[in-house]
Amino acid sequence: AAAAAAAAAAATVEGGKVKQDFTHFTSQYHTDGYLIFRALCKLSSKALPGEDGNNNKTAASAMMSFVSINQTVDPLSLNSKILSLELLQMVLEYSGPAFCTGEKFIYAVQNYLCVSLLKNCMSSNTKVAYFSQKIFLMLVYKFKGHLKAEIEVFMSNIFLRVLESPNSSFEQKALVLEALRALCSDPGLLTQIFLNYDCDMDANNLYKDIVSNLTKLSAKSTAAPNVNLSKKEVEQDFELSLAGIEVLVSILKAFLKALQLPGGEDEEEGDSAAARLRQSLQIDVGMAAKPSNQTNSSNNNNKKMTLSSMHGESEISEKDFKSPKSSSAAAANAEANKIVGAFETKRAQQQNFETGIVKFTLSMKNGLKYFIANGFVELDAKAVALFFLENQDKLEKTQIGEALGREPDACFVKEKGVDAEKGGPGFFFSILNHYADHFDFAGIMFDDAIRLFQSGFRLPGEAQKIDRIMEKFAERFTRQNLDVFPSADTAFILAFSVIMLNTDLHNPNIPQEKKMTMDSFVRNNRGIADGNDLPKEFLTGVFLRIKANPFSLKEDDEAREKMKANLESSIFFEAPSFFGASAEDRKKDKFRKEREEMMSATEHLFKKKQKKGSAARSSIANAHAQLTGSIDPSDVVKPMFDVTWGPLIATLSQVLECSSDERSIAVCLNGFVYAVRIAAHSHMSVARDTFVNSLAKFTFLGSIKEMRHKNIESIRTLLSIAVMDGEYLDESWGPVLQCISQLARLRLFASGLESDETFFNDDLPQKSRRDLNDHDLADGAGLFRQATRAETERETEEGNSRAVVAAFNEILIDKVFSSTVNLSARSIAHFIEQLVEVSAMEIAGNSKRGVSGVGSSSRKLGDKKNKQKDKNAGDDGPRIFSLQKLVEVADFNMAVRPRIAWAQVWEILANHFATVGCNSNSMVSIFAIDSLKQLSFKFLEKPERSEFSFQRIFLKPFLEIMENSKTREDIRELVLRCVDNMIRTMSQNLRSGWKIFFSILTASASDPSERINTLGLAILQRLLDEHLHQLCRLHEDDEVVDPEKADDEDRELTPLAKRNRNANVEDFGGLCRASLAFVQTDYTSPLPIGLSMRALCHTACYADLIAEKQVLP
Repeated sequence: AAAAAAAAAAATVEGGKVKQDFTHFTSQYHTDGYLIFRALCKLSSKALPGEDGNNNKTAASAMMSFVSINQTVDPLSLNSKILSLELLQMVLEYSGPAFCTGEKFIYAVQNYLCVSLLKNCMSSNTKVAYFSQKIFLMLVYKFKGHLKAEIEVFMSNIFLRVLESPNSSFEQKALVLEALRALCSDPGLLTQIFLNYDCDMDANNLYKDIVSNLTKLSAKSTAAPNVNLSKKEVEQDFELSLAGIEVLVSILKAFLKALQLPGGEDEEEGDSAAARLRQSLQIDVGMAAKPSNQTNSSNNNNKKMTLSSMHGESEISEKDFKSPKSSSAAAANAEANKIVGAFETKRAQQQNFETGIVKFTLSMKNGLKYFIANGFVELDAKAVALFFLENQDKLEKTQIGEALGREPDACFVKEKGVDAEKGGPGFFFSILNHYADHFDFAGIMFDDAIRLFQSGFRLPGEAQKIDRIMEKFAERFTRQNLDVFPSADTAFILAFSVIMLNTDLHNPNIPQEKKMTMDSFVRNNRGIADGNDLPKEFLTGVFLRIKANPFSLKEDDEAREKMKANLESSIFFEAPSFFGASAEDRKKDKFRKEREEMMSATEHLFKKKQKKGSAARSSIANAHAQLTGSIDPSDVVKPMFDVTWGPLIATLSQVLECSSDERSIAVCLNGFVYAVRIAAHSHMSVARDTFVNSLAKFTFLGSIKEMRHKNIESIRTLLSIAVMDGEYLDESWGPVLQCISQLARLRLFASGLESDETFFNDDLPQKSRRDLNDHDLADGAGLFRQATRAETERETEEGNSRAVVAAFNEILIDKVFSSTVNLSARSIAHFIEQLVEVSAMEIAGNSKRGVSGVGSSSRKLGDKKNKQKDKNAGDDGPRIFSLQKLVEVADFNMAVRPRIAWAQVWEILANHFATVGCNSNSMVSIFAIDSLKQLSFKFLEKPERSEFSFQRIFLKPFLEIMENSKTREDIRELVLRCVDNMIRTMSQNLRSGWKIFFSILTASASDPSERINTLGLAILQRLLDEHLHQLCRLHEDDEVVDPEKADDEDRELTPLAKRNRNANVEDFGGLCRASLAFVQTDYTSPLPIGLSMRALCHTACYADLIAEKQVLP
C-alpha cells in the first residue's frame, strides 16, 4: 500500500504538468487499479527495437544487399508488449461498472489505452496487431458511449485505410476484415454505428464508409491478377476479396436477424474465406473480442432459432427480439424515427453538396451560386473564404485559385450599390483578404509558409492573378514576421521568385543544363531588400529546400505515386535488382510511410476531438448513446439497407459475372437471397426489383449462351426465392415467371417432343411441322461445310436443355405454382397479373424478350417465312405454358379462397381468357376456350346462393368472345357447344349464369353465319324441352313453403322469396328475348324463315307458362 501510495504521488506530477489527482478515488484498490492499468498502457506503447526500420538500416546497406534481410525484433521486448496487451484485454473483459463508468478510468482509456492501440493496431507483428484489435473491439462493446470520437478516428483513419492501402500486408488486411466481421455480425452494434455516426450531422458516414471499402475490396477478385505476383500472393488476394464479400453478406444476415426473418441465424462456416483466414493466422477476433456474457447469450439464443422450410417461418426467442409495447419502447421508436429523419436530412444535404461540387468544377460562379442557394454558405466574403478553407479537399482547387485571383473590382452580384462583403464590386478581393488572414505564419520559414498557403488551391495561369495572390501572402507574412524582411515588397518579390524557381527546377520539359542554379537564384534576388541583399544563407536554404521538396498539391502527389507504383509493377522493374531493394521491401517501406502519416493524422484528430469535447459534451454523447441503444434494430434496417443495396448489387453482380469459383458464386447467391428478402419485407420495391432482375439475367434463360454451374445455381436460387419469399415479391414475379417459362421450354426441348411453337403454328401442314428442323439443317450440307448460326444455336440449346433436365425436377417448378395457395389475396393478385403478362408474351411469340433484355434469340432455325400473321406477333411461335399454369393456379385456388376474394382475381383471368379466345390462331383460341370450360365446370359444381352473381362474372368471357367481331366462326361455334354442354350437365346449379347463356344465344341470332344461327336455336329448343322446369321455379329448393298456400298468389313472401322470384322473372325475360331474337322482323334479316317460325312457336310455350302461373311477377 505504501509503495502504491508513493507511486501515486510520483505519478501526480509528470513532465512538470499535473496529470491526475488520485486523492479522490473511492478506495486504495481503485488507485492501484488505475496505476496498474496506466502502467500496462504505457508498457504496451513502447516501440519494439528493430521493428519498422528502427534497426537504423541505411539506404546504402540496402543498396548493397542482393536479397531482402528479415528484420529481427528483440524477443524480450516483444513478449513484454504481448503480455501487457493480454493483461489489458483481461482487465477490460472482467471489468465491472466501477471501471466502465468511472470518470477517471474513462479518462485513462481515452488518453492512455487509445494511444497504445494507435501505435499497435498497425504493427507488422501479427500477434501485436491481433491483441490490439481484440482490445479495440472490447472498447466498442463496453465504452462506445464514451469513445464516440475515438472509435470514429480508429475506423476511418486506421482500419479502413489499411483495407484500402495497396501496401499493407495480407496479415494486416485479414485482421481488419476479422474485426469488421465481428462488428457487422451484431445487428445491435451495427445499428449503433449507423445511428451515432451516419445520422449525426457532425460525424463521418462510418457505416457507409465500411460498406464502400468492403465493396471495393470484394470487387478486386474480378480484376486480372498481376502477372508479377507469386501464386501465393494471388491466392491471398483472392481470399481477402472473398472474405470481403462474406462480411457484406454478414451485414445482410444481421438485418435478417433484426427483422426476425429466416437467414439471420448463425451457421457453420465450413470452407468460407473467413475460416481460412482465421486458420492461416490462428485467430478468431470476433469471438474473442465479445464479452463472455454476450457470447454465451448469443449462443443460447441461436440454439432457440429454428427455420421451417415449408412455410418460411422462423421461431426466435422472445428474449432476443421483443415487440415494443411499453411506453419506453414507444419513446425509443419515436426517437428512432427522429434520428432516421436526421439521417435523411443529412443524406439529402450530402447529395446536394456533391451536386454543388460538380457545378463548381464546371463553373466557379454557378457552383458558388448553388452552394449559397442551398444554404451551404452565406453570401458573405468571410463566410466564403472559410468555406473554401474547410472544403479544400473536396472542391476543385483550380476553381478556388480562380476565385482568389479575380480582379480587385470583380463582383458576384450584378445589382448596384451592393457592399463588397455581400457580393458587390471587390467581393472576390475581400475573399482573398479573409482567406489569407486565416493563416498564422508566425515563426514559420518563408518557403514553408508559401507551401502552407498554396496547399488549398492551385495557382492560376495568368501572371496578374498570381501577383494579386502572392501580394496578399507577402503582406500577411511580413505583418506576422516583422524581423525577417524590411518590407512587404521584399517578401512579394522573393515569393514570386520562389514560385518561378519551383517551376524551373521541377518542370520535366526544361533540360537539366538550362535549369536554374543556386548561384543564379542568389544573383536574381540581389538588392530586393530595399536596395540591400538578403543573407546568402537564407537564400541558399530556400533553394535547397525547394529543390528537395517541390511545391505540389496532395492530389498531384497521389497521382505521381500511383504512376510510380504502376511503373514499378512492370516486369522490368519488378525483378530483383542489383541497384535497389526488392519489390517486397519497397512495399514495406511505402507502408511504413503510410503508417507514419496515418498515425500523425490520427493523433491530430485525437487532439482536435478532445479539444472540441468537454465533460458536458461527453455526458451528452453518453446519454445519446444510451438512448440510441434502446432503439430496436428493426426500426432502422430500412434506411441502413437503403445505404447498402446500391454498392452491394454492383459488387455481387460483378463477382457473379466474372468469377467461376464455386465458393464465390455460393456467397454471392446467398447475398441475392438475403437482399431480396430484406427489400421485400421492408417494402423497398426498387431494390427488390433490381436484385430479382439482376439474378434473372444471370440465369441465361432466354438467351443463346452456354449455361455453366453459376447459371444453374442462379436458376435454383431464383426458384427458392419464389417459394420462400413469394408473398412479398409483388411485381417482381414477372422475371421469375419468365425464367420458369424458359425453363419449361428447355425441358420440353430436351424431351424431344414437339414444341409449342411448332404444334400451335396453324399456318403449316402437319408434315412440315414435324420435319421443319430436318429440312432447315439439311440445306447446304457438305463434308467441309461450316456450321450455320442456326446449327450453332441449336447445339447450344441442346446442351443447355440437358443441363436443365439434369439439375431440375419438374416437381420443383410445380411447387412454385402449388405454393400460391399460401399467398394472401393481395399477393395472389400480383402473381396472376404477372403470369397473365408472361402468358400474353408467350402467345405473341415474345416470351424471351423480358428475361434478360436480349430479345428473341432462339428463332425458328432457318425459316424466316414462318411468322405470325398478327402484326403484334413476335419472331417465335406461340406458346401456352403459362396459359396452362394459369388454369392450374385457378384450379388450386378456386376452392380454398372465399368467392368474394376469388372474384377479384378472376376478373384479371377473365380478361386474359377473353383476349386469348379471340386470337387469330385457332389452335390457341381452342385451347383457351377449352381451359375456360374446364374451370367453369369446376366453378359450377358449387351451387350459388341467390343473393350473389359470381356465376355471371365467371362466365362472362364466353359472352365477350362471342360478341367480338374478330372471333373466327369455328371459335364461336365452339363457344355455343360449350354453353350447350354446361346447360346439359350443370343446369341444376345455374343461377346468375343463365343471364350470360341467354345473352350468348341472343348474340348467335344476329351472327352472319347460318350455321351459328341454327346451332343457337337448337340449343334454345333443347333448353325448353329438357330444362325449362329449372328456370321456372316459384321458390328455391331451400325455401320452406306451406303446401296449402303454395298456389296462393296473395300469400306473404319473405324478402328472400321475393328476391328469388324476381331473379326467376328476369331469367324468364332473358329466355323470351333470346327466342324473339331469332324471329325475323325485317325482310333484310339474314335469318332463314324456318328458324324464325320455330322461334315464334316458343312464344306459345311462354304464354302457357304465364297462364299456368309457373312464372309470377
